[in-house]
Amino acid sequence: MILPADRKNRNLPFPMRGICILALIFLVGALCSPASATRDVKVALTDLKPNLYTDEQGKPAGFFVDLITDLAAQEDWNIIWVPGSLSESWDRLSTGEIDLLPGVADTPERENSIDFSHESALSAWSQVYARPGSGINTILDLKGKRIAMVRGAQSGIAFQDYAQKFGVNATYIEKNTPADVFSATASGEADALVVYNTAGQADAVTYGLAATPVMFNPTQFGFAVQKGENGDLLTAIDRYIAKGKNDPSSPYSQSMQRWYGIKASPIVPPVLVEGLVTVALVAILFFGVSFFLRQQVRRKTAELSRQNEELQKEIASRKQAETEIIQKTGELRVAYEQLTAAEGELRTNYDELRRSQEALQQATKKLNLLNAITFQDIQNALFSLSGYLQLERTAPTEEQPREYRDKEIGILKTITETLKLASQYQNLGLKSPTWQDVRQTFLFGISHTDLSRIERKIEIGNLEIFADPLLEQVFFTLAENVVLHGKSATEIALRFRETENGLILVFEDNGAGVPADMKENIFNRRYEEKKGMGLFLAREILSITNITIVENGEPGKGARFEISVPKEAYRFVGDQ
Repeated sequence: MILPADRKNRNLPFPMRGICILALIFLVGALCSPASATRDVKVALTDLKPNLYTDEQGKPAGFFVDLITDLAAQEDWNIIWVPGSLSESWDRLSTGEIDLLPGVADTPERENSIDFSHESALSAWSQVYARPGSGINTILDLKGKRIAMVRGAQSGIAFQDYAQKFGVNATYIEKNTPADVFSATASGEADALVVYNTAGQADAVTYGLAATPVMFNPTQFGFAVQKGENGDLLTAIDRYIAKGKNDPSSPYSQSMQRWYGIKASPIVPPVLVEGLVTVALVAILFFGVSFFLRQQVRRKTAELSRQNEELQKEIASRKQAETEIIQKTGELRVAYEQLTAAEGELRTNYDELRRSQEALQQATKKLNLLNAITFQDIQNALFSLSGYLQLERTAPTEEQPREYRDKEIGILKTITETLKLASQYQNLGLKSPTWQDVRQTFLFGISHTDLSRIERKIEIGNLEIFADPLLEQVFFTLAENVVLHGKSATEIALRFRETENGLILVFEDNGAGVPADMKENIFNRRYEEKKGMGLFLAREILSITNITIVENGEPGKGARFEISVPKEAYRFVGDQ
């Protein structure tokens, strides 16, 4: 018997009917759903060459442009570039006018309103650039200078914090682009500028400027979106960069080679790790030394304060006894005069203790400054050394590694000299200043060097001066200077003369003398043409008790060092 069609459908097996229903639903959904549309992504186009910028044809260019263009092709994004300065782009991101801001650094403050990519696209550091011959070698050399920086850039923000830690006050000039800050410095509107080294490599050559040794703030560059928005963009970017780092032939690796001349690597270079570990160990060492010295100074200061209180009580007691003695008979007047003399001696001792306390306080400041400078110099030197080692590994020719190794050897010598100075300086101020016999101290000081061929004249009588116990080191340094630089000298002399303001102790020789343009430079810590740092240290030792030293000899007729001693810091033994 033949059944009607609708009855035949009802008799189909249950699984078959389910499959037919699912196929029908899928067909209807496919017909009803619109075709997937390309996604528009608005991306900031700042002027931070070579990271990203607008080229001469008016087209987006740069390392981050290459990455976004390649990723957009894979993800079916339609990139809409939105030109503007860095500060304008930050404002647009916060208001939602753009979706993505490339080539920026993550900071704790920004994380309150911004989401950042987790995978770093580029590593760089902040560096100070200036005109050649500027004399800028450390952060302290920027005190009172005019510093140009890119408005809204983390390099400028980090520099201001870095300068504040060292008490360096400067005038800051904000510009919209790296090209603007380089132009301002080249024209003299600014004394120096700070940008990331990736932005400064090409512009420094263009504007005739040079990189200084002041480097800081190692930074990882990535991408930013508005808080809670476009998280899928960051996910795609992290995935793309992580994959590119592990593939030397990837567009990411090729862009790194094209724009920065380095090969991408998924791991931190071992030499950088070693450098950072070394910096950490040196930091711990110097912090430990600094802590020990501060403890010693605190202990000595407390001891001086206690002695001062005891002296004050003793003086008060003597005054009371003096009053009682005055009321007694004339037979006790001799005893009263003795007490008066004792009181004068106590006052003298008190004055010496006060000067000792002031000297220790000044020594503390000098030690703290030396610790800060020494730590920063070594940190900068190790950072530079790490950079040259990395450049050596990626150098395309054999000539460049030799050049880099010469620079590395120079950096190691700088570190050695810095540590040598710190070793010599660490005993400065640890012992209280004392009255010292100048003749005896001078003879002890020059006995450490060979002056057998040189005649000596000492015309200072029974002079004593109030100075740091390292005064002997000062005289040794002056004698050593004659041996090293006064090759033709046959005579040295030590004399003095008194003035209205105190006493001038003169040390002179009949050698070649010091050129006029070097008279102050020989006392500088980083003067390149002198051997060692003795004269710098000698000036620091003398300044503990407000004693100064200058060189004012006549070039060609011998060196002449004049040591100016305040009135309260010298005496003659017969005058006590």
